[in-house]
Amino acid sequence: MKRTPMRSRYRDTGPDRHTEMAVLHRHGYRCARCDAVIVGERGLDWVLHHRRPRGAGGSSLPDTNSPANLIPLHGPGADEDCHGHVESHRAEALTFGWLVRQGADPASVPVLIEHGARRVLLDHDGDMTEVTS
Repeated sequence: MKRTPMRSRYRDTGPDRHTEMAVLHRHGYRCARCDAVIVGERGLDWVLHHRRPRGAGGSSLPDTNSPANLIPLHGPGADEDCHGHVESHRAEALTFGWLVRQGADPASVPVLIEHGARRVLLDHDGDMTEVTS
């Protein structure tokens, strides 16, 4: 009996449309790093960056696609590739909250936004609170 190869199915591990829109709205449709307007195609011109990386194959942690773990960043198709910068400068990204260590709650780690103008805490409901210290 001849066996046919199994086809792997695409598994969408990203946030749903409602979460995507909440994150974009929270940031005023601007890149969290450079503060320029987000336009164009998701995945090319901009991305929803997971502050606490998903790891290989995605993550089963319930807050992986929470608004607290997501920030909009310009992608490789934009004038400035902010996502590439964050991924290439991981120590800086950890310092500024653009990356969060595994095991940490993203809602408890402040993130620098608006080209360094503000430090905020992002919550799981899609809101942000100014950090004043």
